[in-house]
Amino acid sequence: MRFKFAEPKTATIFRRVKQRKHNESRVMARRALSRVRLTVQDRQMDAEAVFDTGSTRSFVSLPLAEKLGYMRYDKPKEVLLATKDKKASMVGELTARVTILGYELPLSHVFGVIEGLNHDIVIGMDIMEPYEILVDAKEGRVSYKRFPPTIEII
Repeated sequence: MRFKFAEPKTATIFRRVKQRKHNESRVMARRALSRVRLTVQDRQMDAEAVFDTGSTRSFVSLPLAEKLGYMRYDKPKEVLLATKDKKASMVGELTARVTILGYELPLSHVFGVIEGLNHDIVIGMDIMEPYEILVDAKEGRVSYKRFPPTIEII
């Protein structure tokens, strides 16, 4: 005869609360939206950007890159993204000056050009980290930790 021991109620509740908090923070702490301006030589475009802490690199959509002008690769490169298929085709690169919250960042940045990107611009950690851009996912806003933002070049 075998006995089956029940898990104590407090342990079950604790596990469920911990899992719920983990799921909420994973979803909430990742993204916020803000208007961003990209400038390439004499052309500039304003677009809604997703600030994604889960993205190590920044990307732009192919239609936006075509309007601004970009360097097309000979062969597209496959990259992993949080898209429907988890993979996307990076067809080139766009180097642009970036304006966030009305402030133009001191350095130009390289964006991967993605075919079929869900948003016009995805701002990743390559831009957010050096300028200390904060993401308030609960409010859906971004801000600078220090204004004006600066970057240390060593």
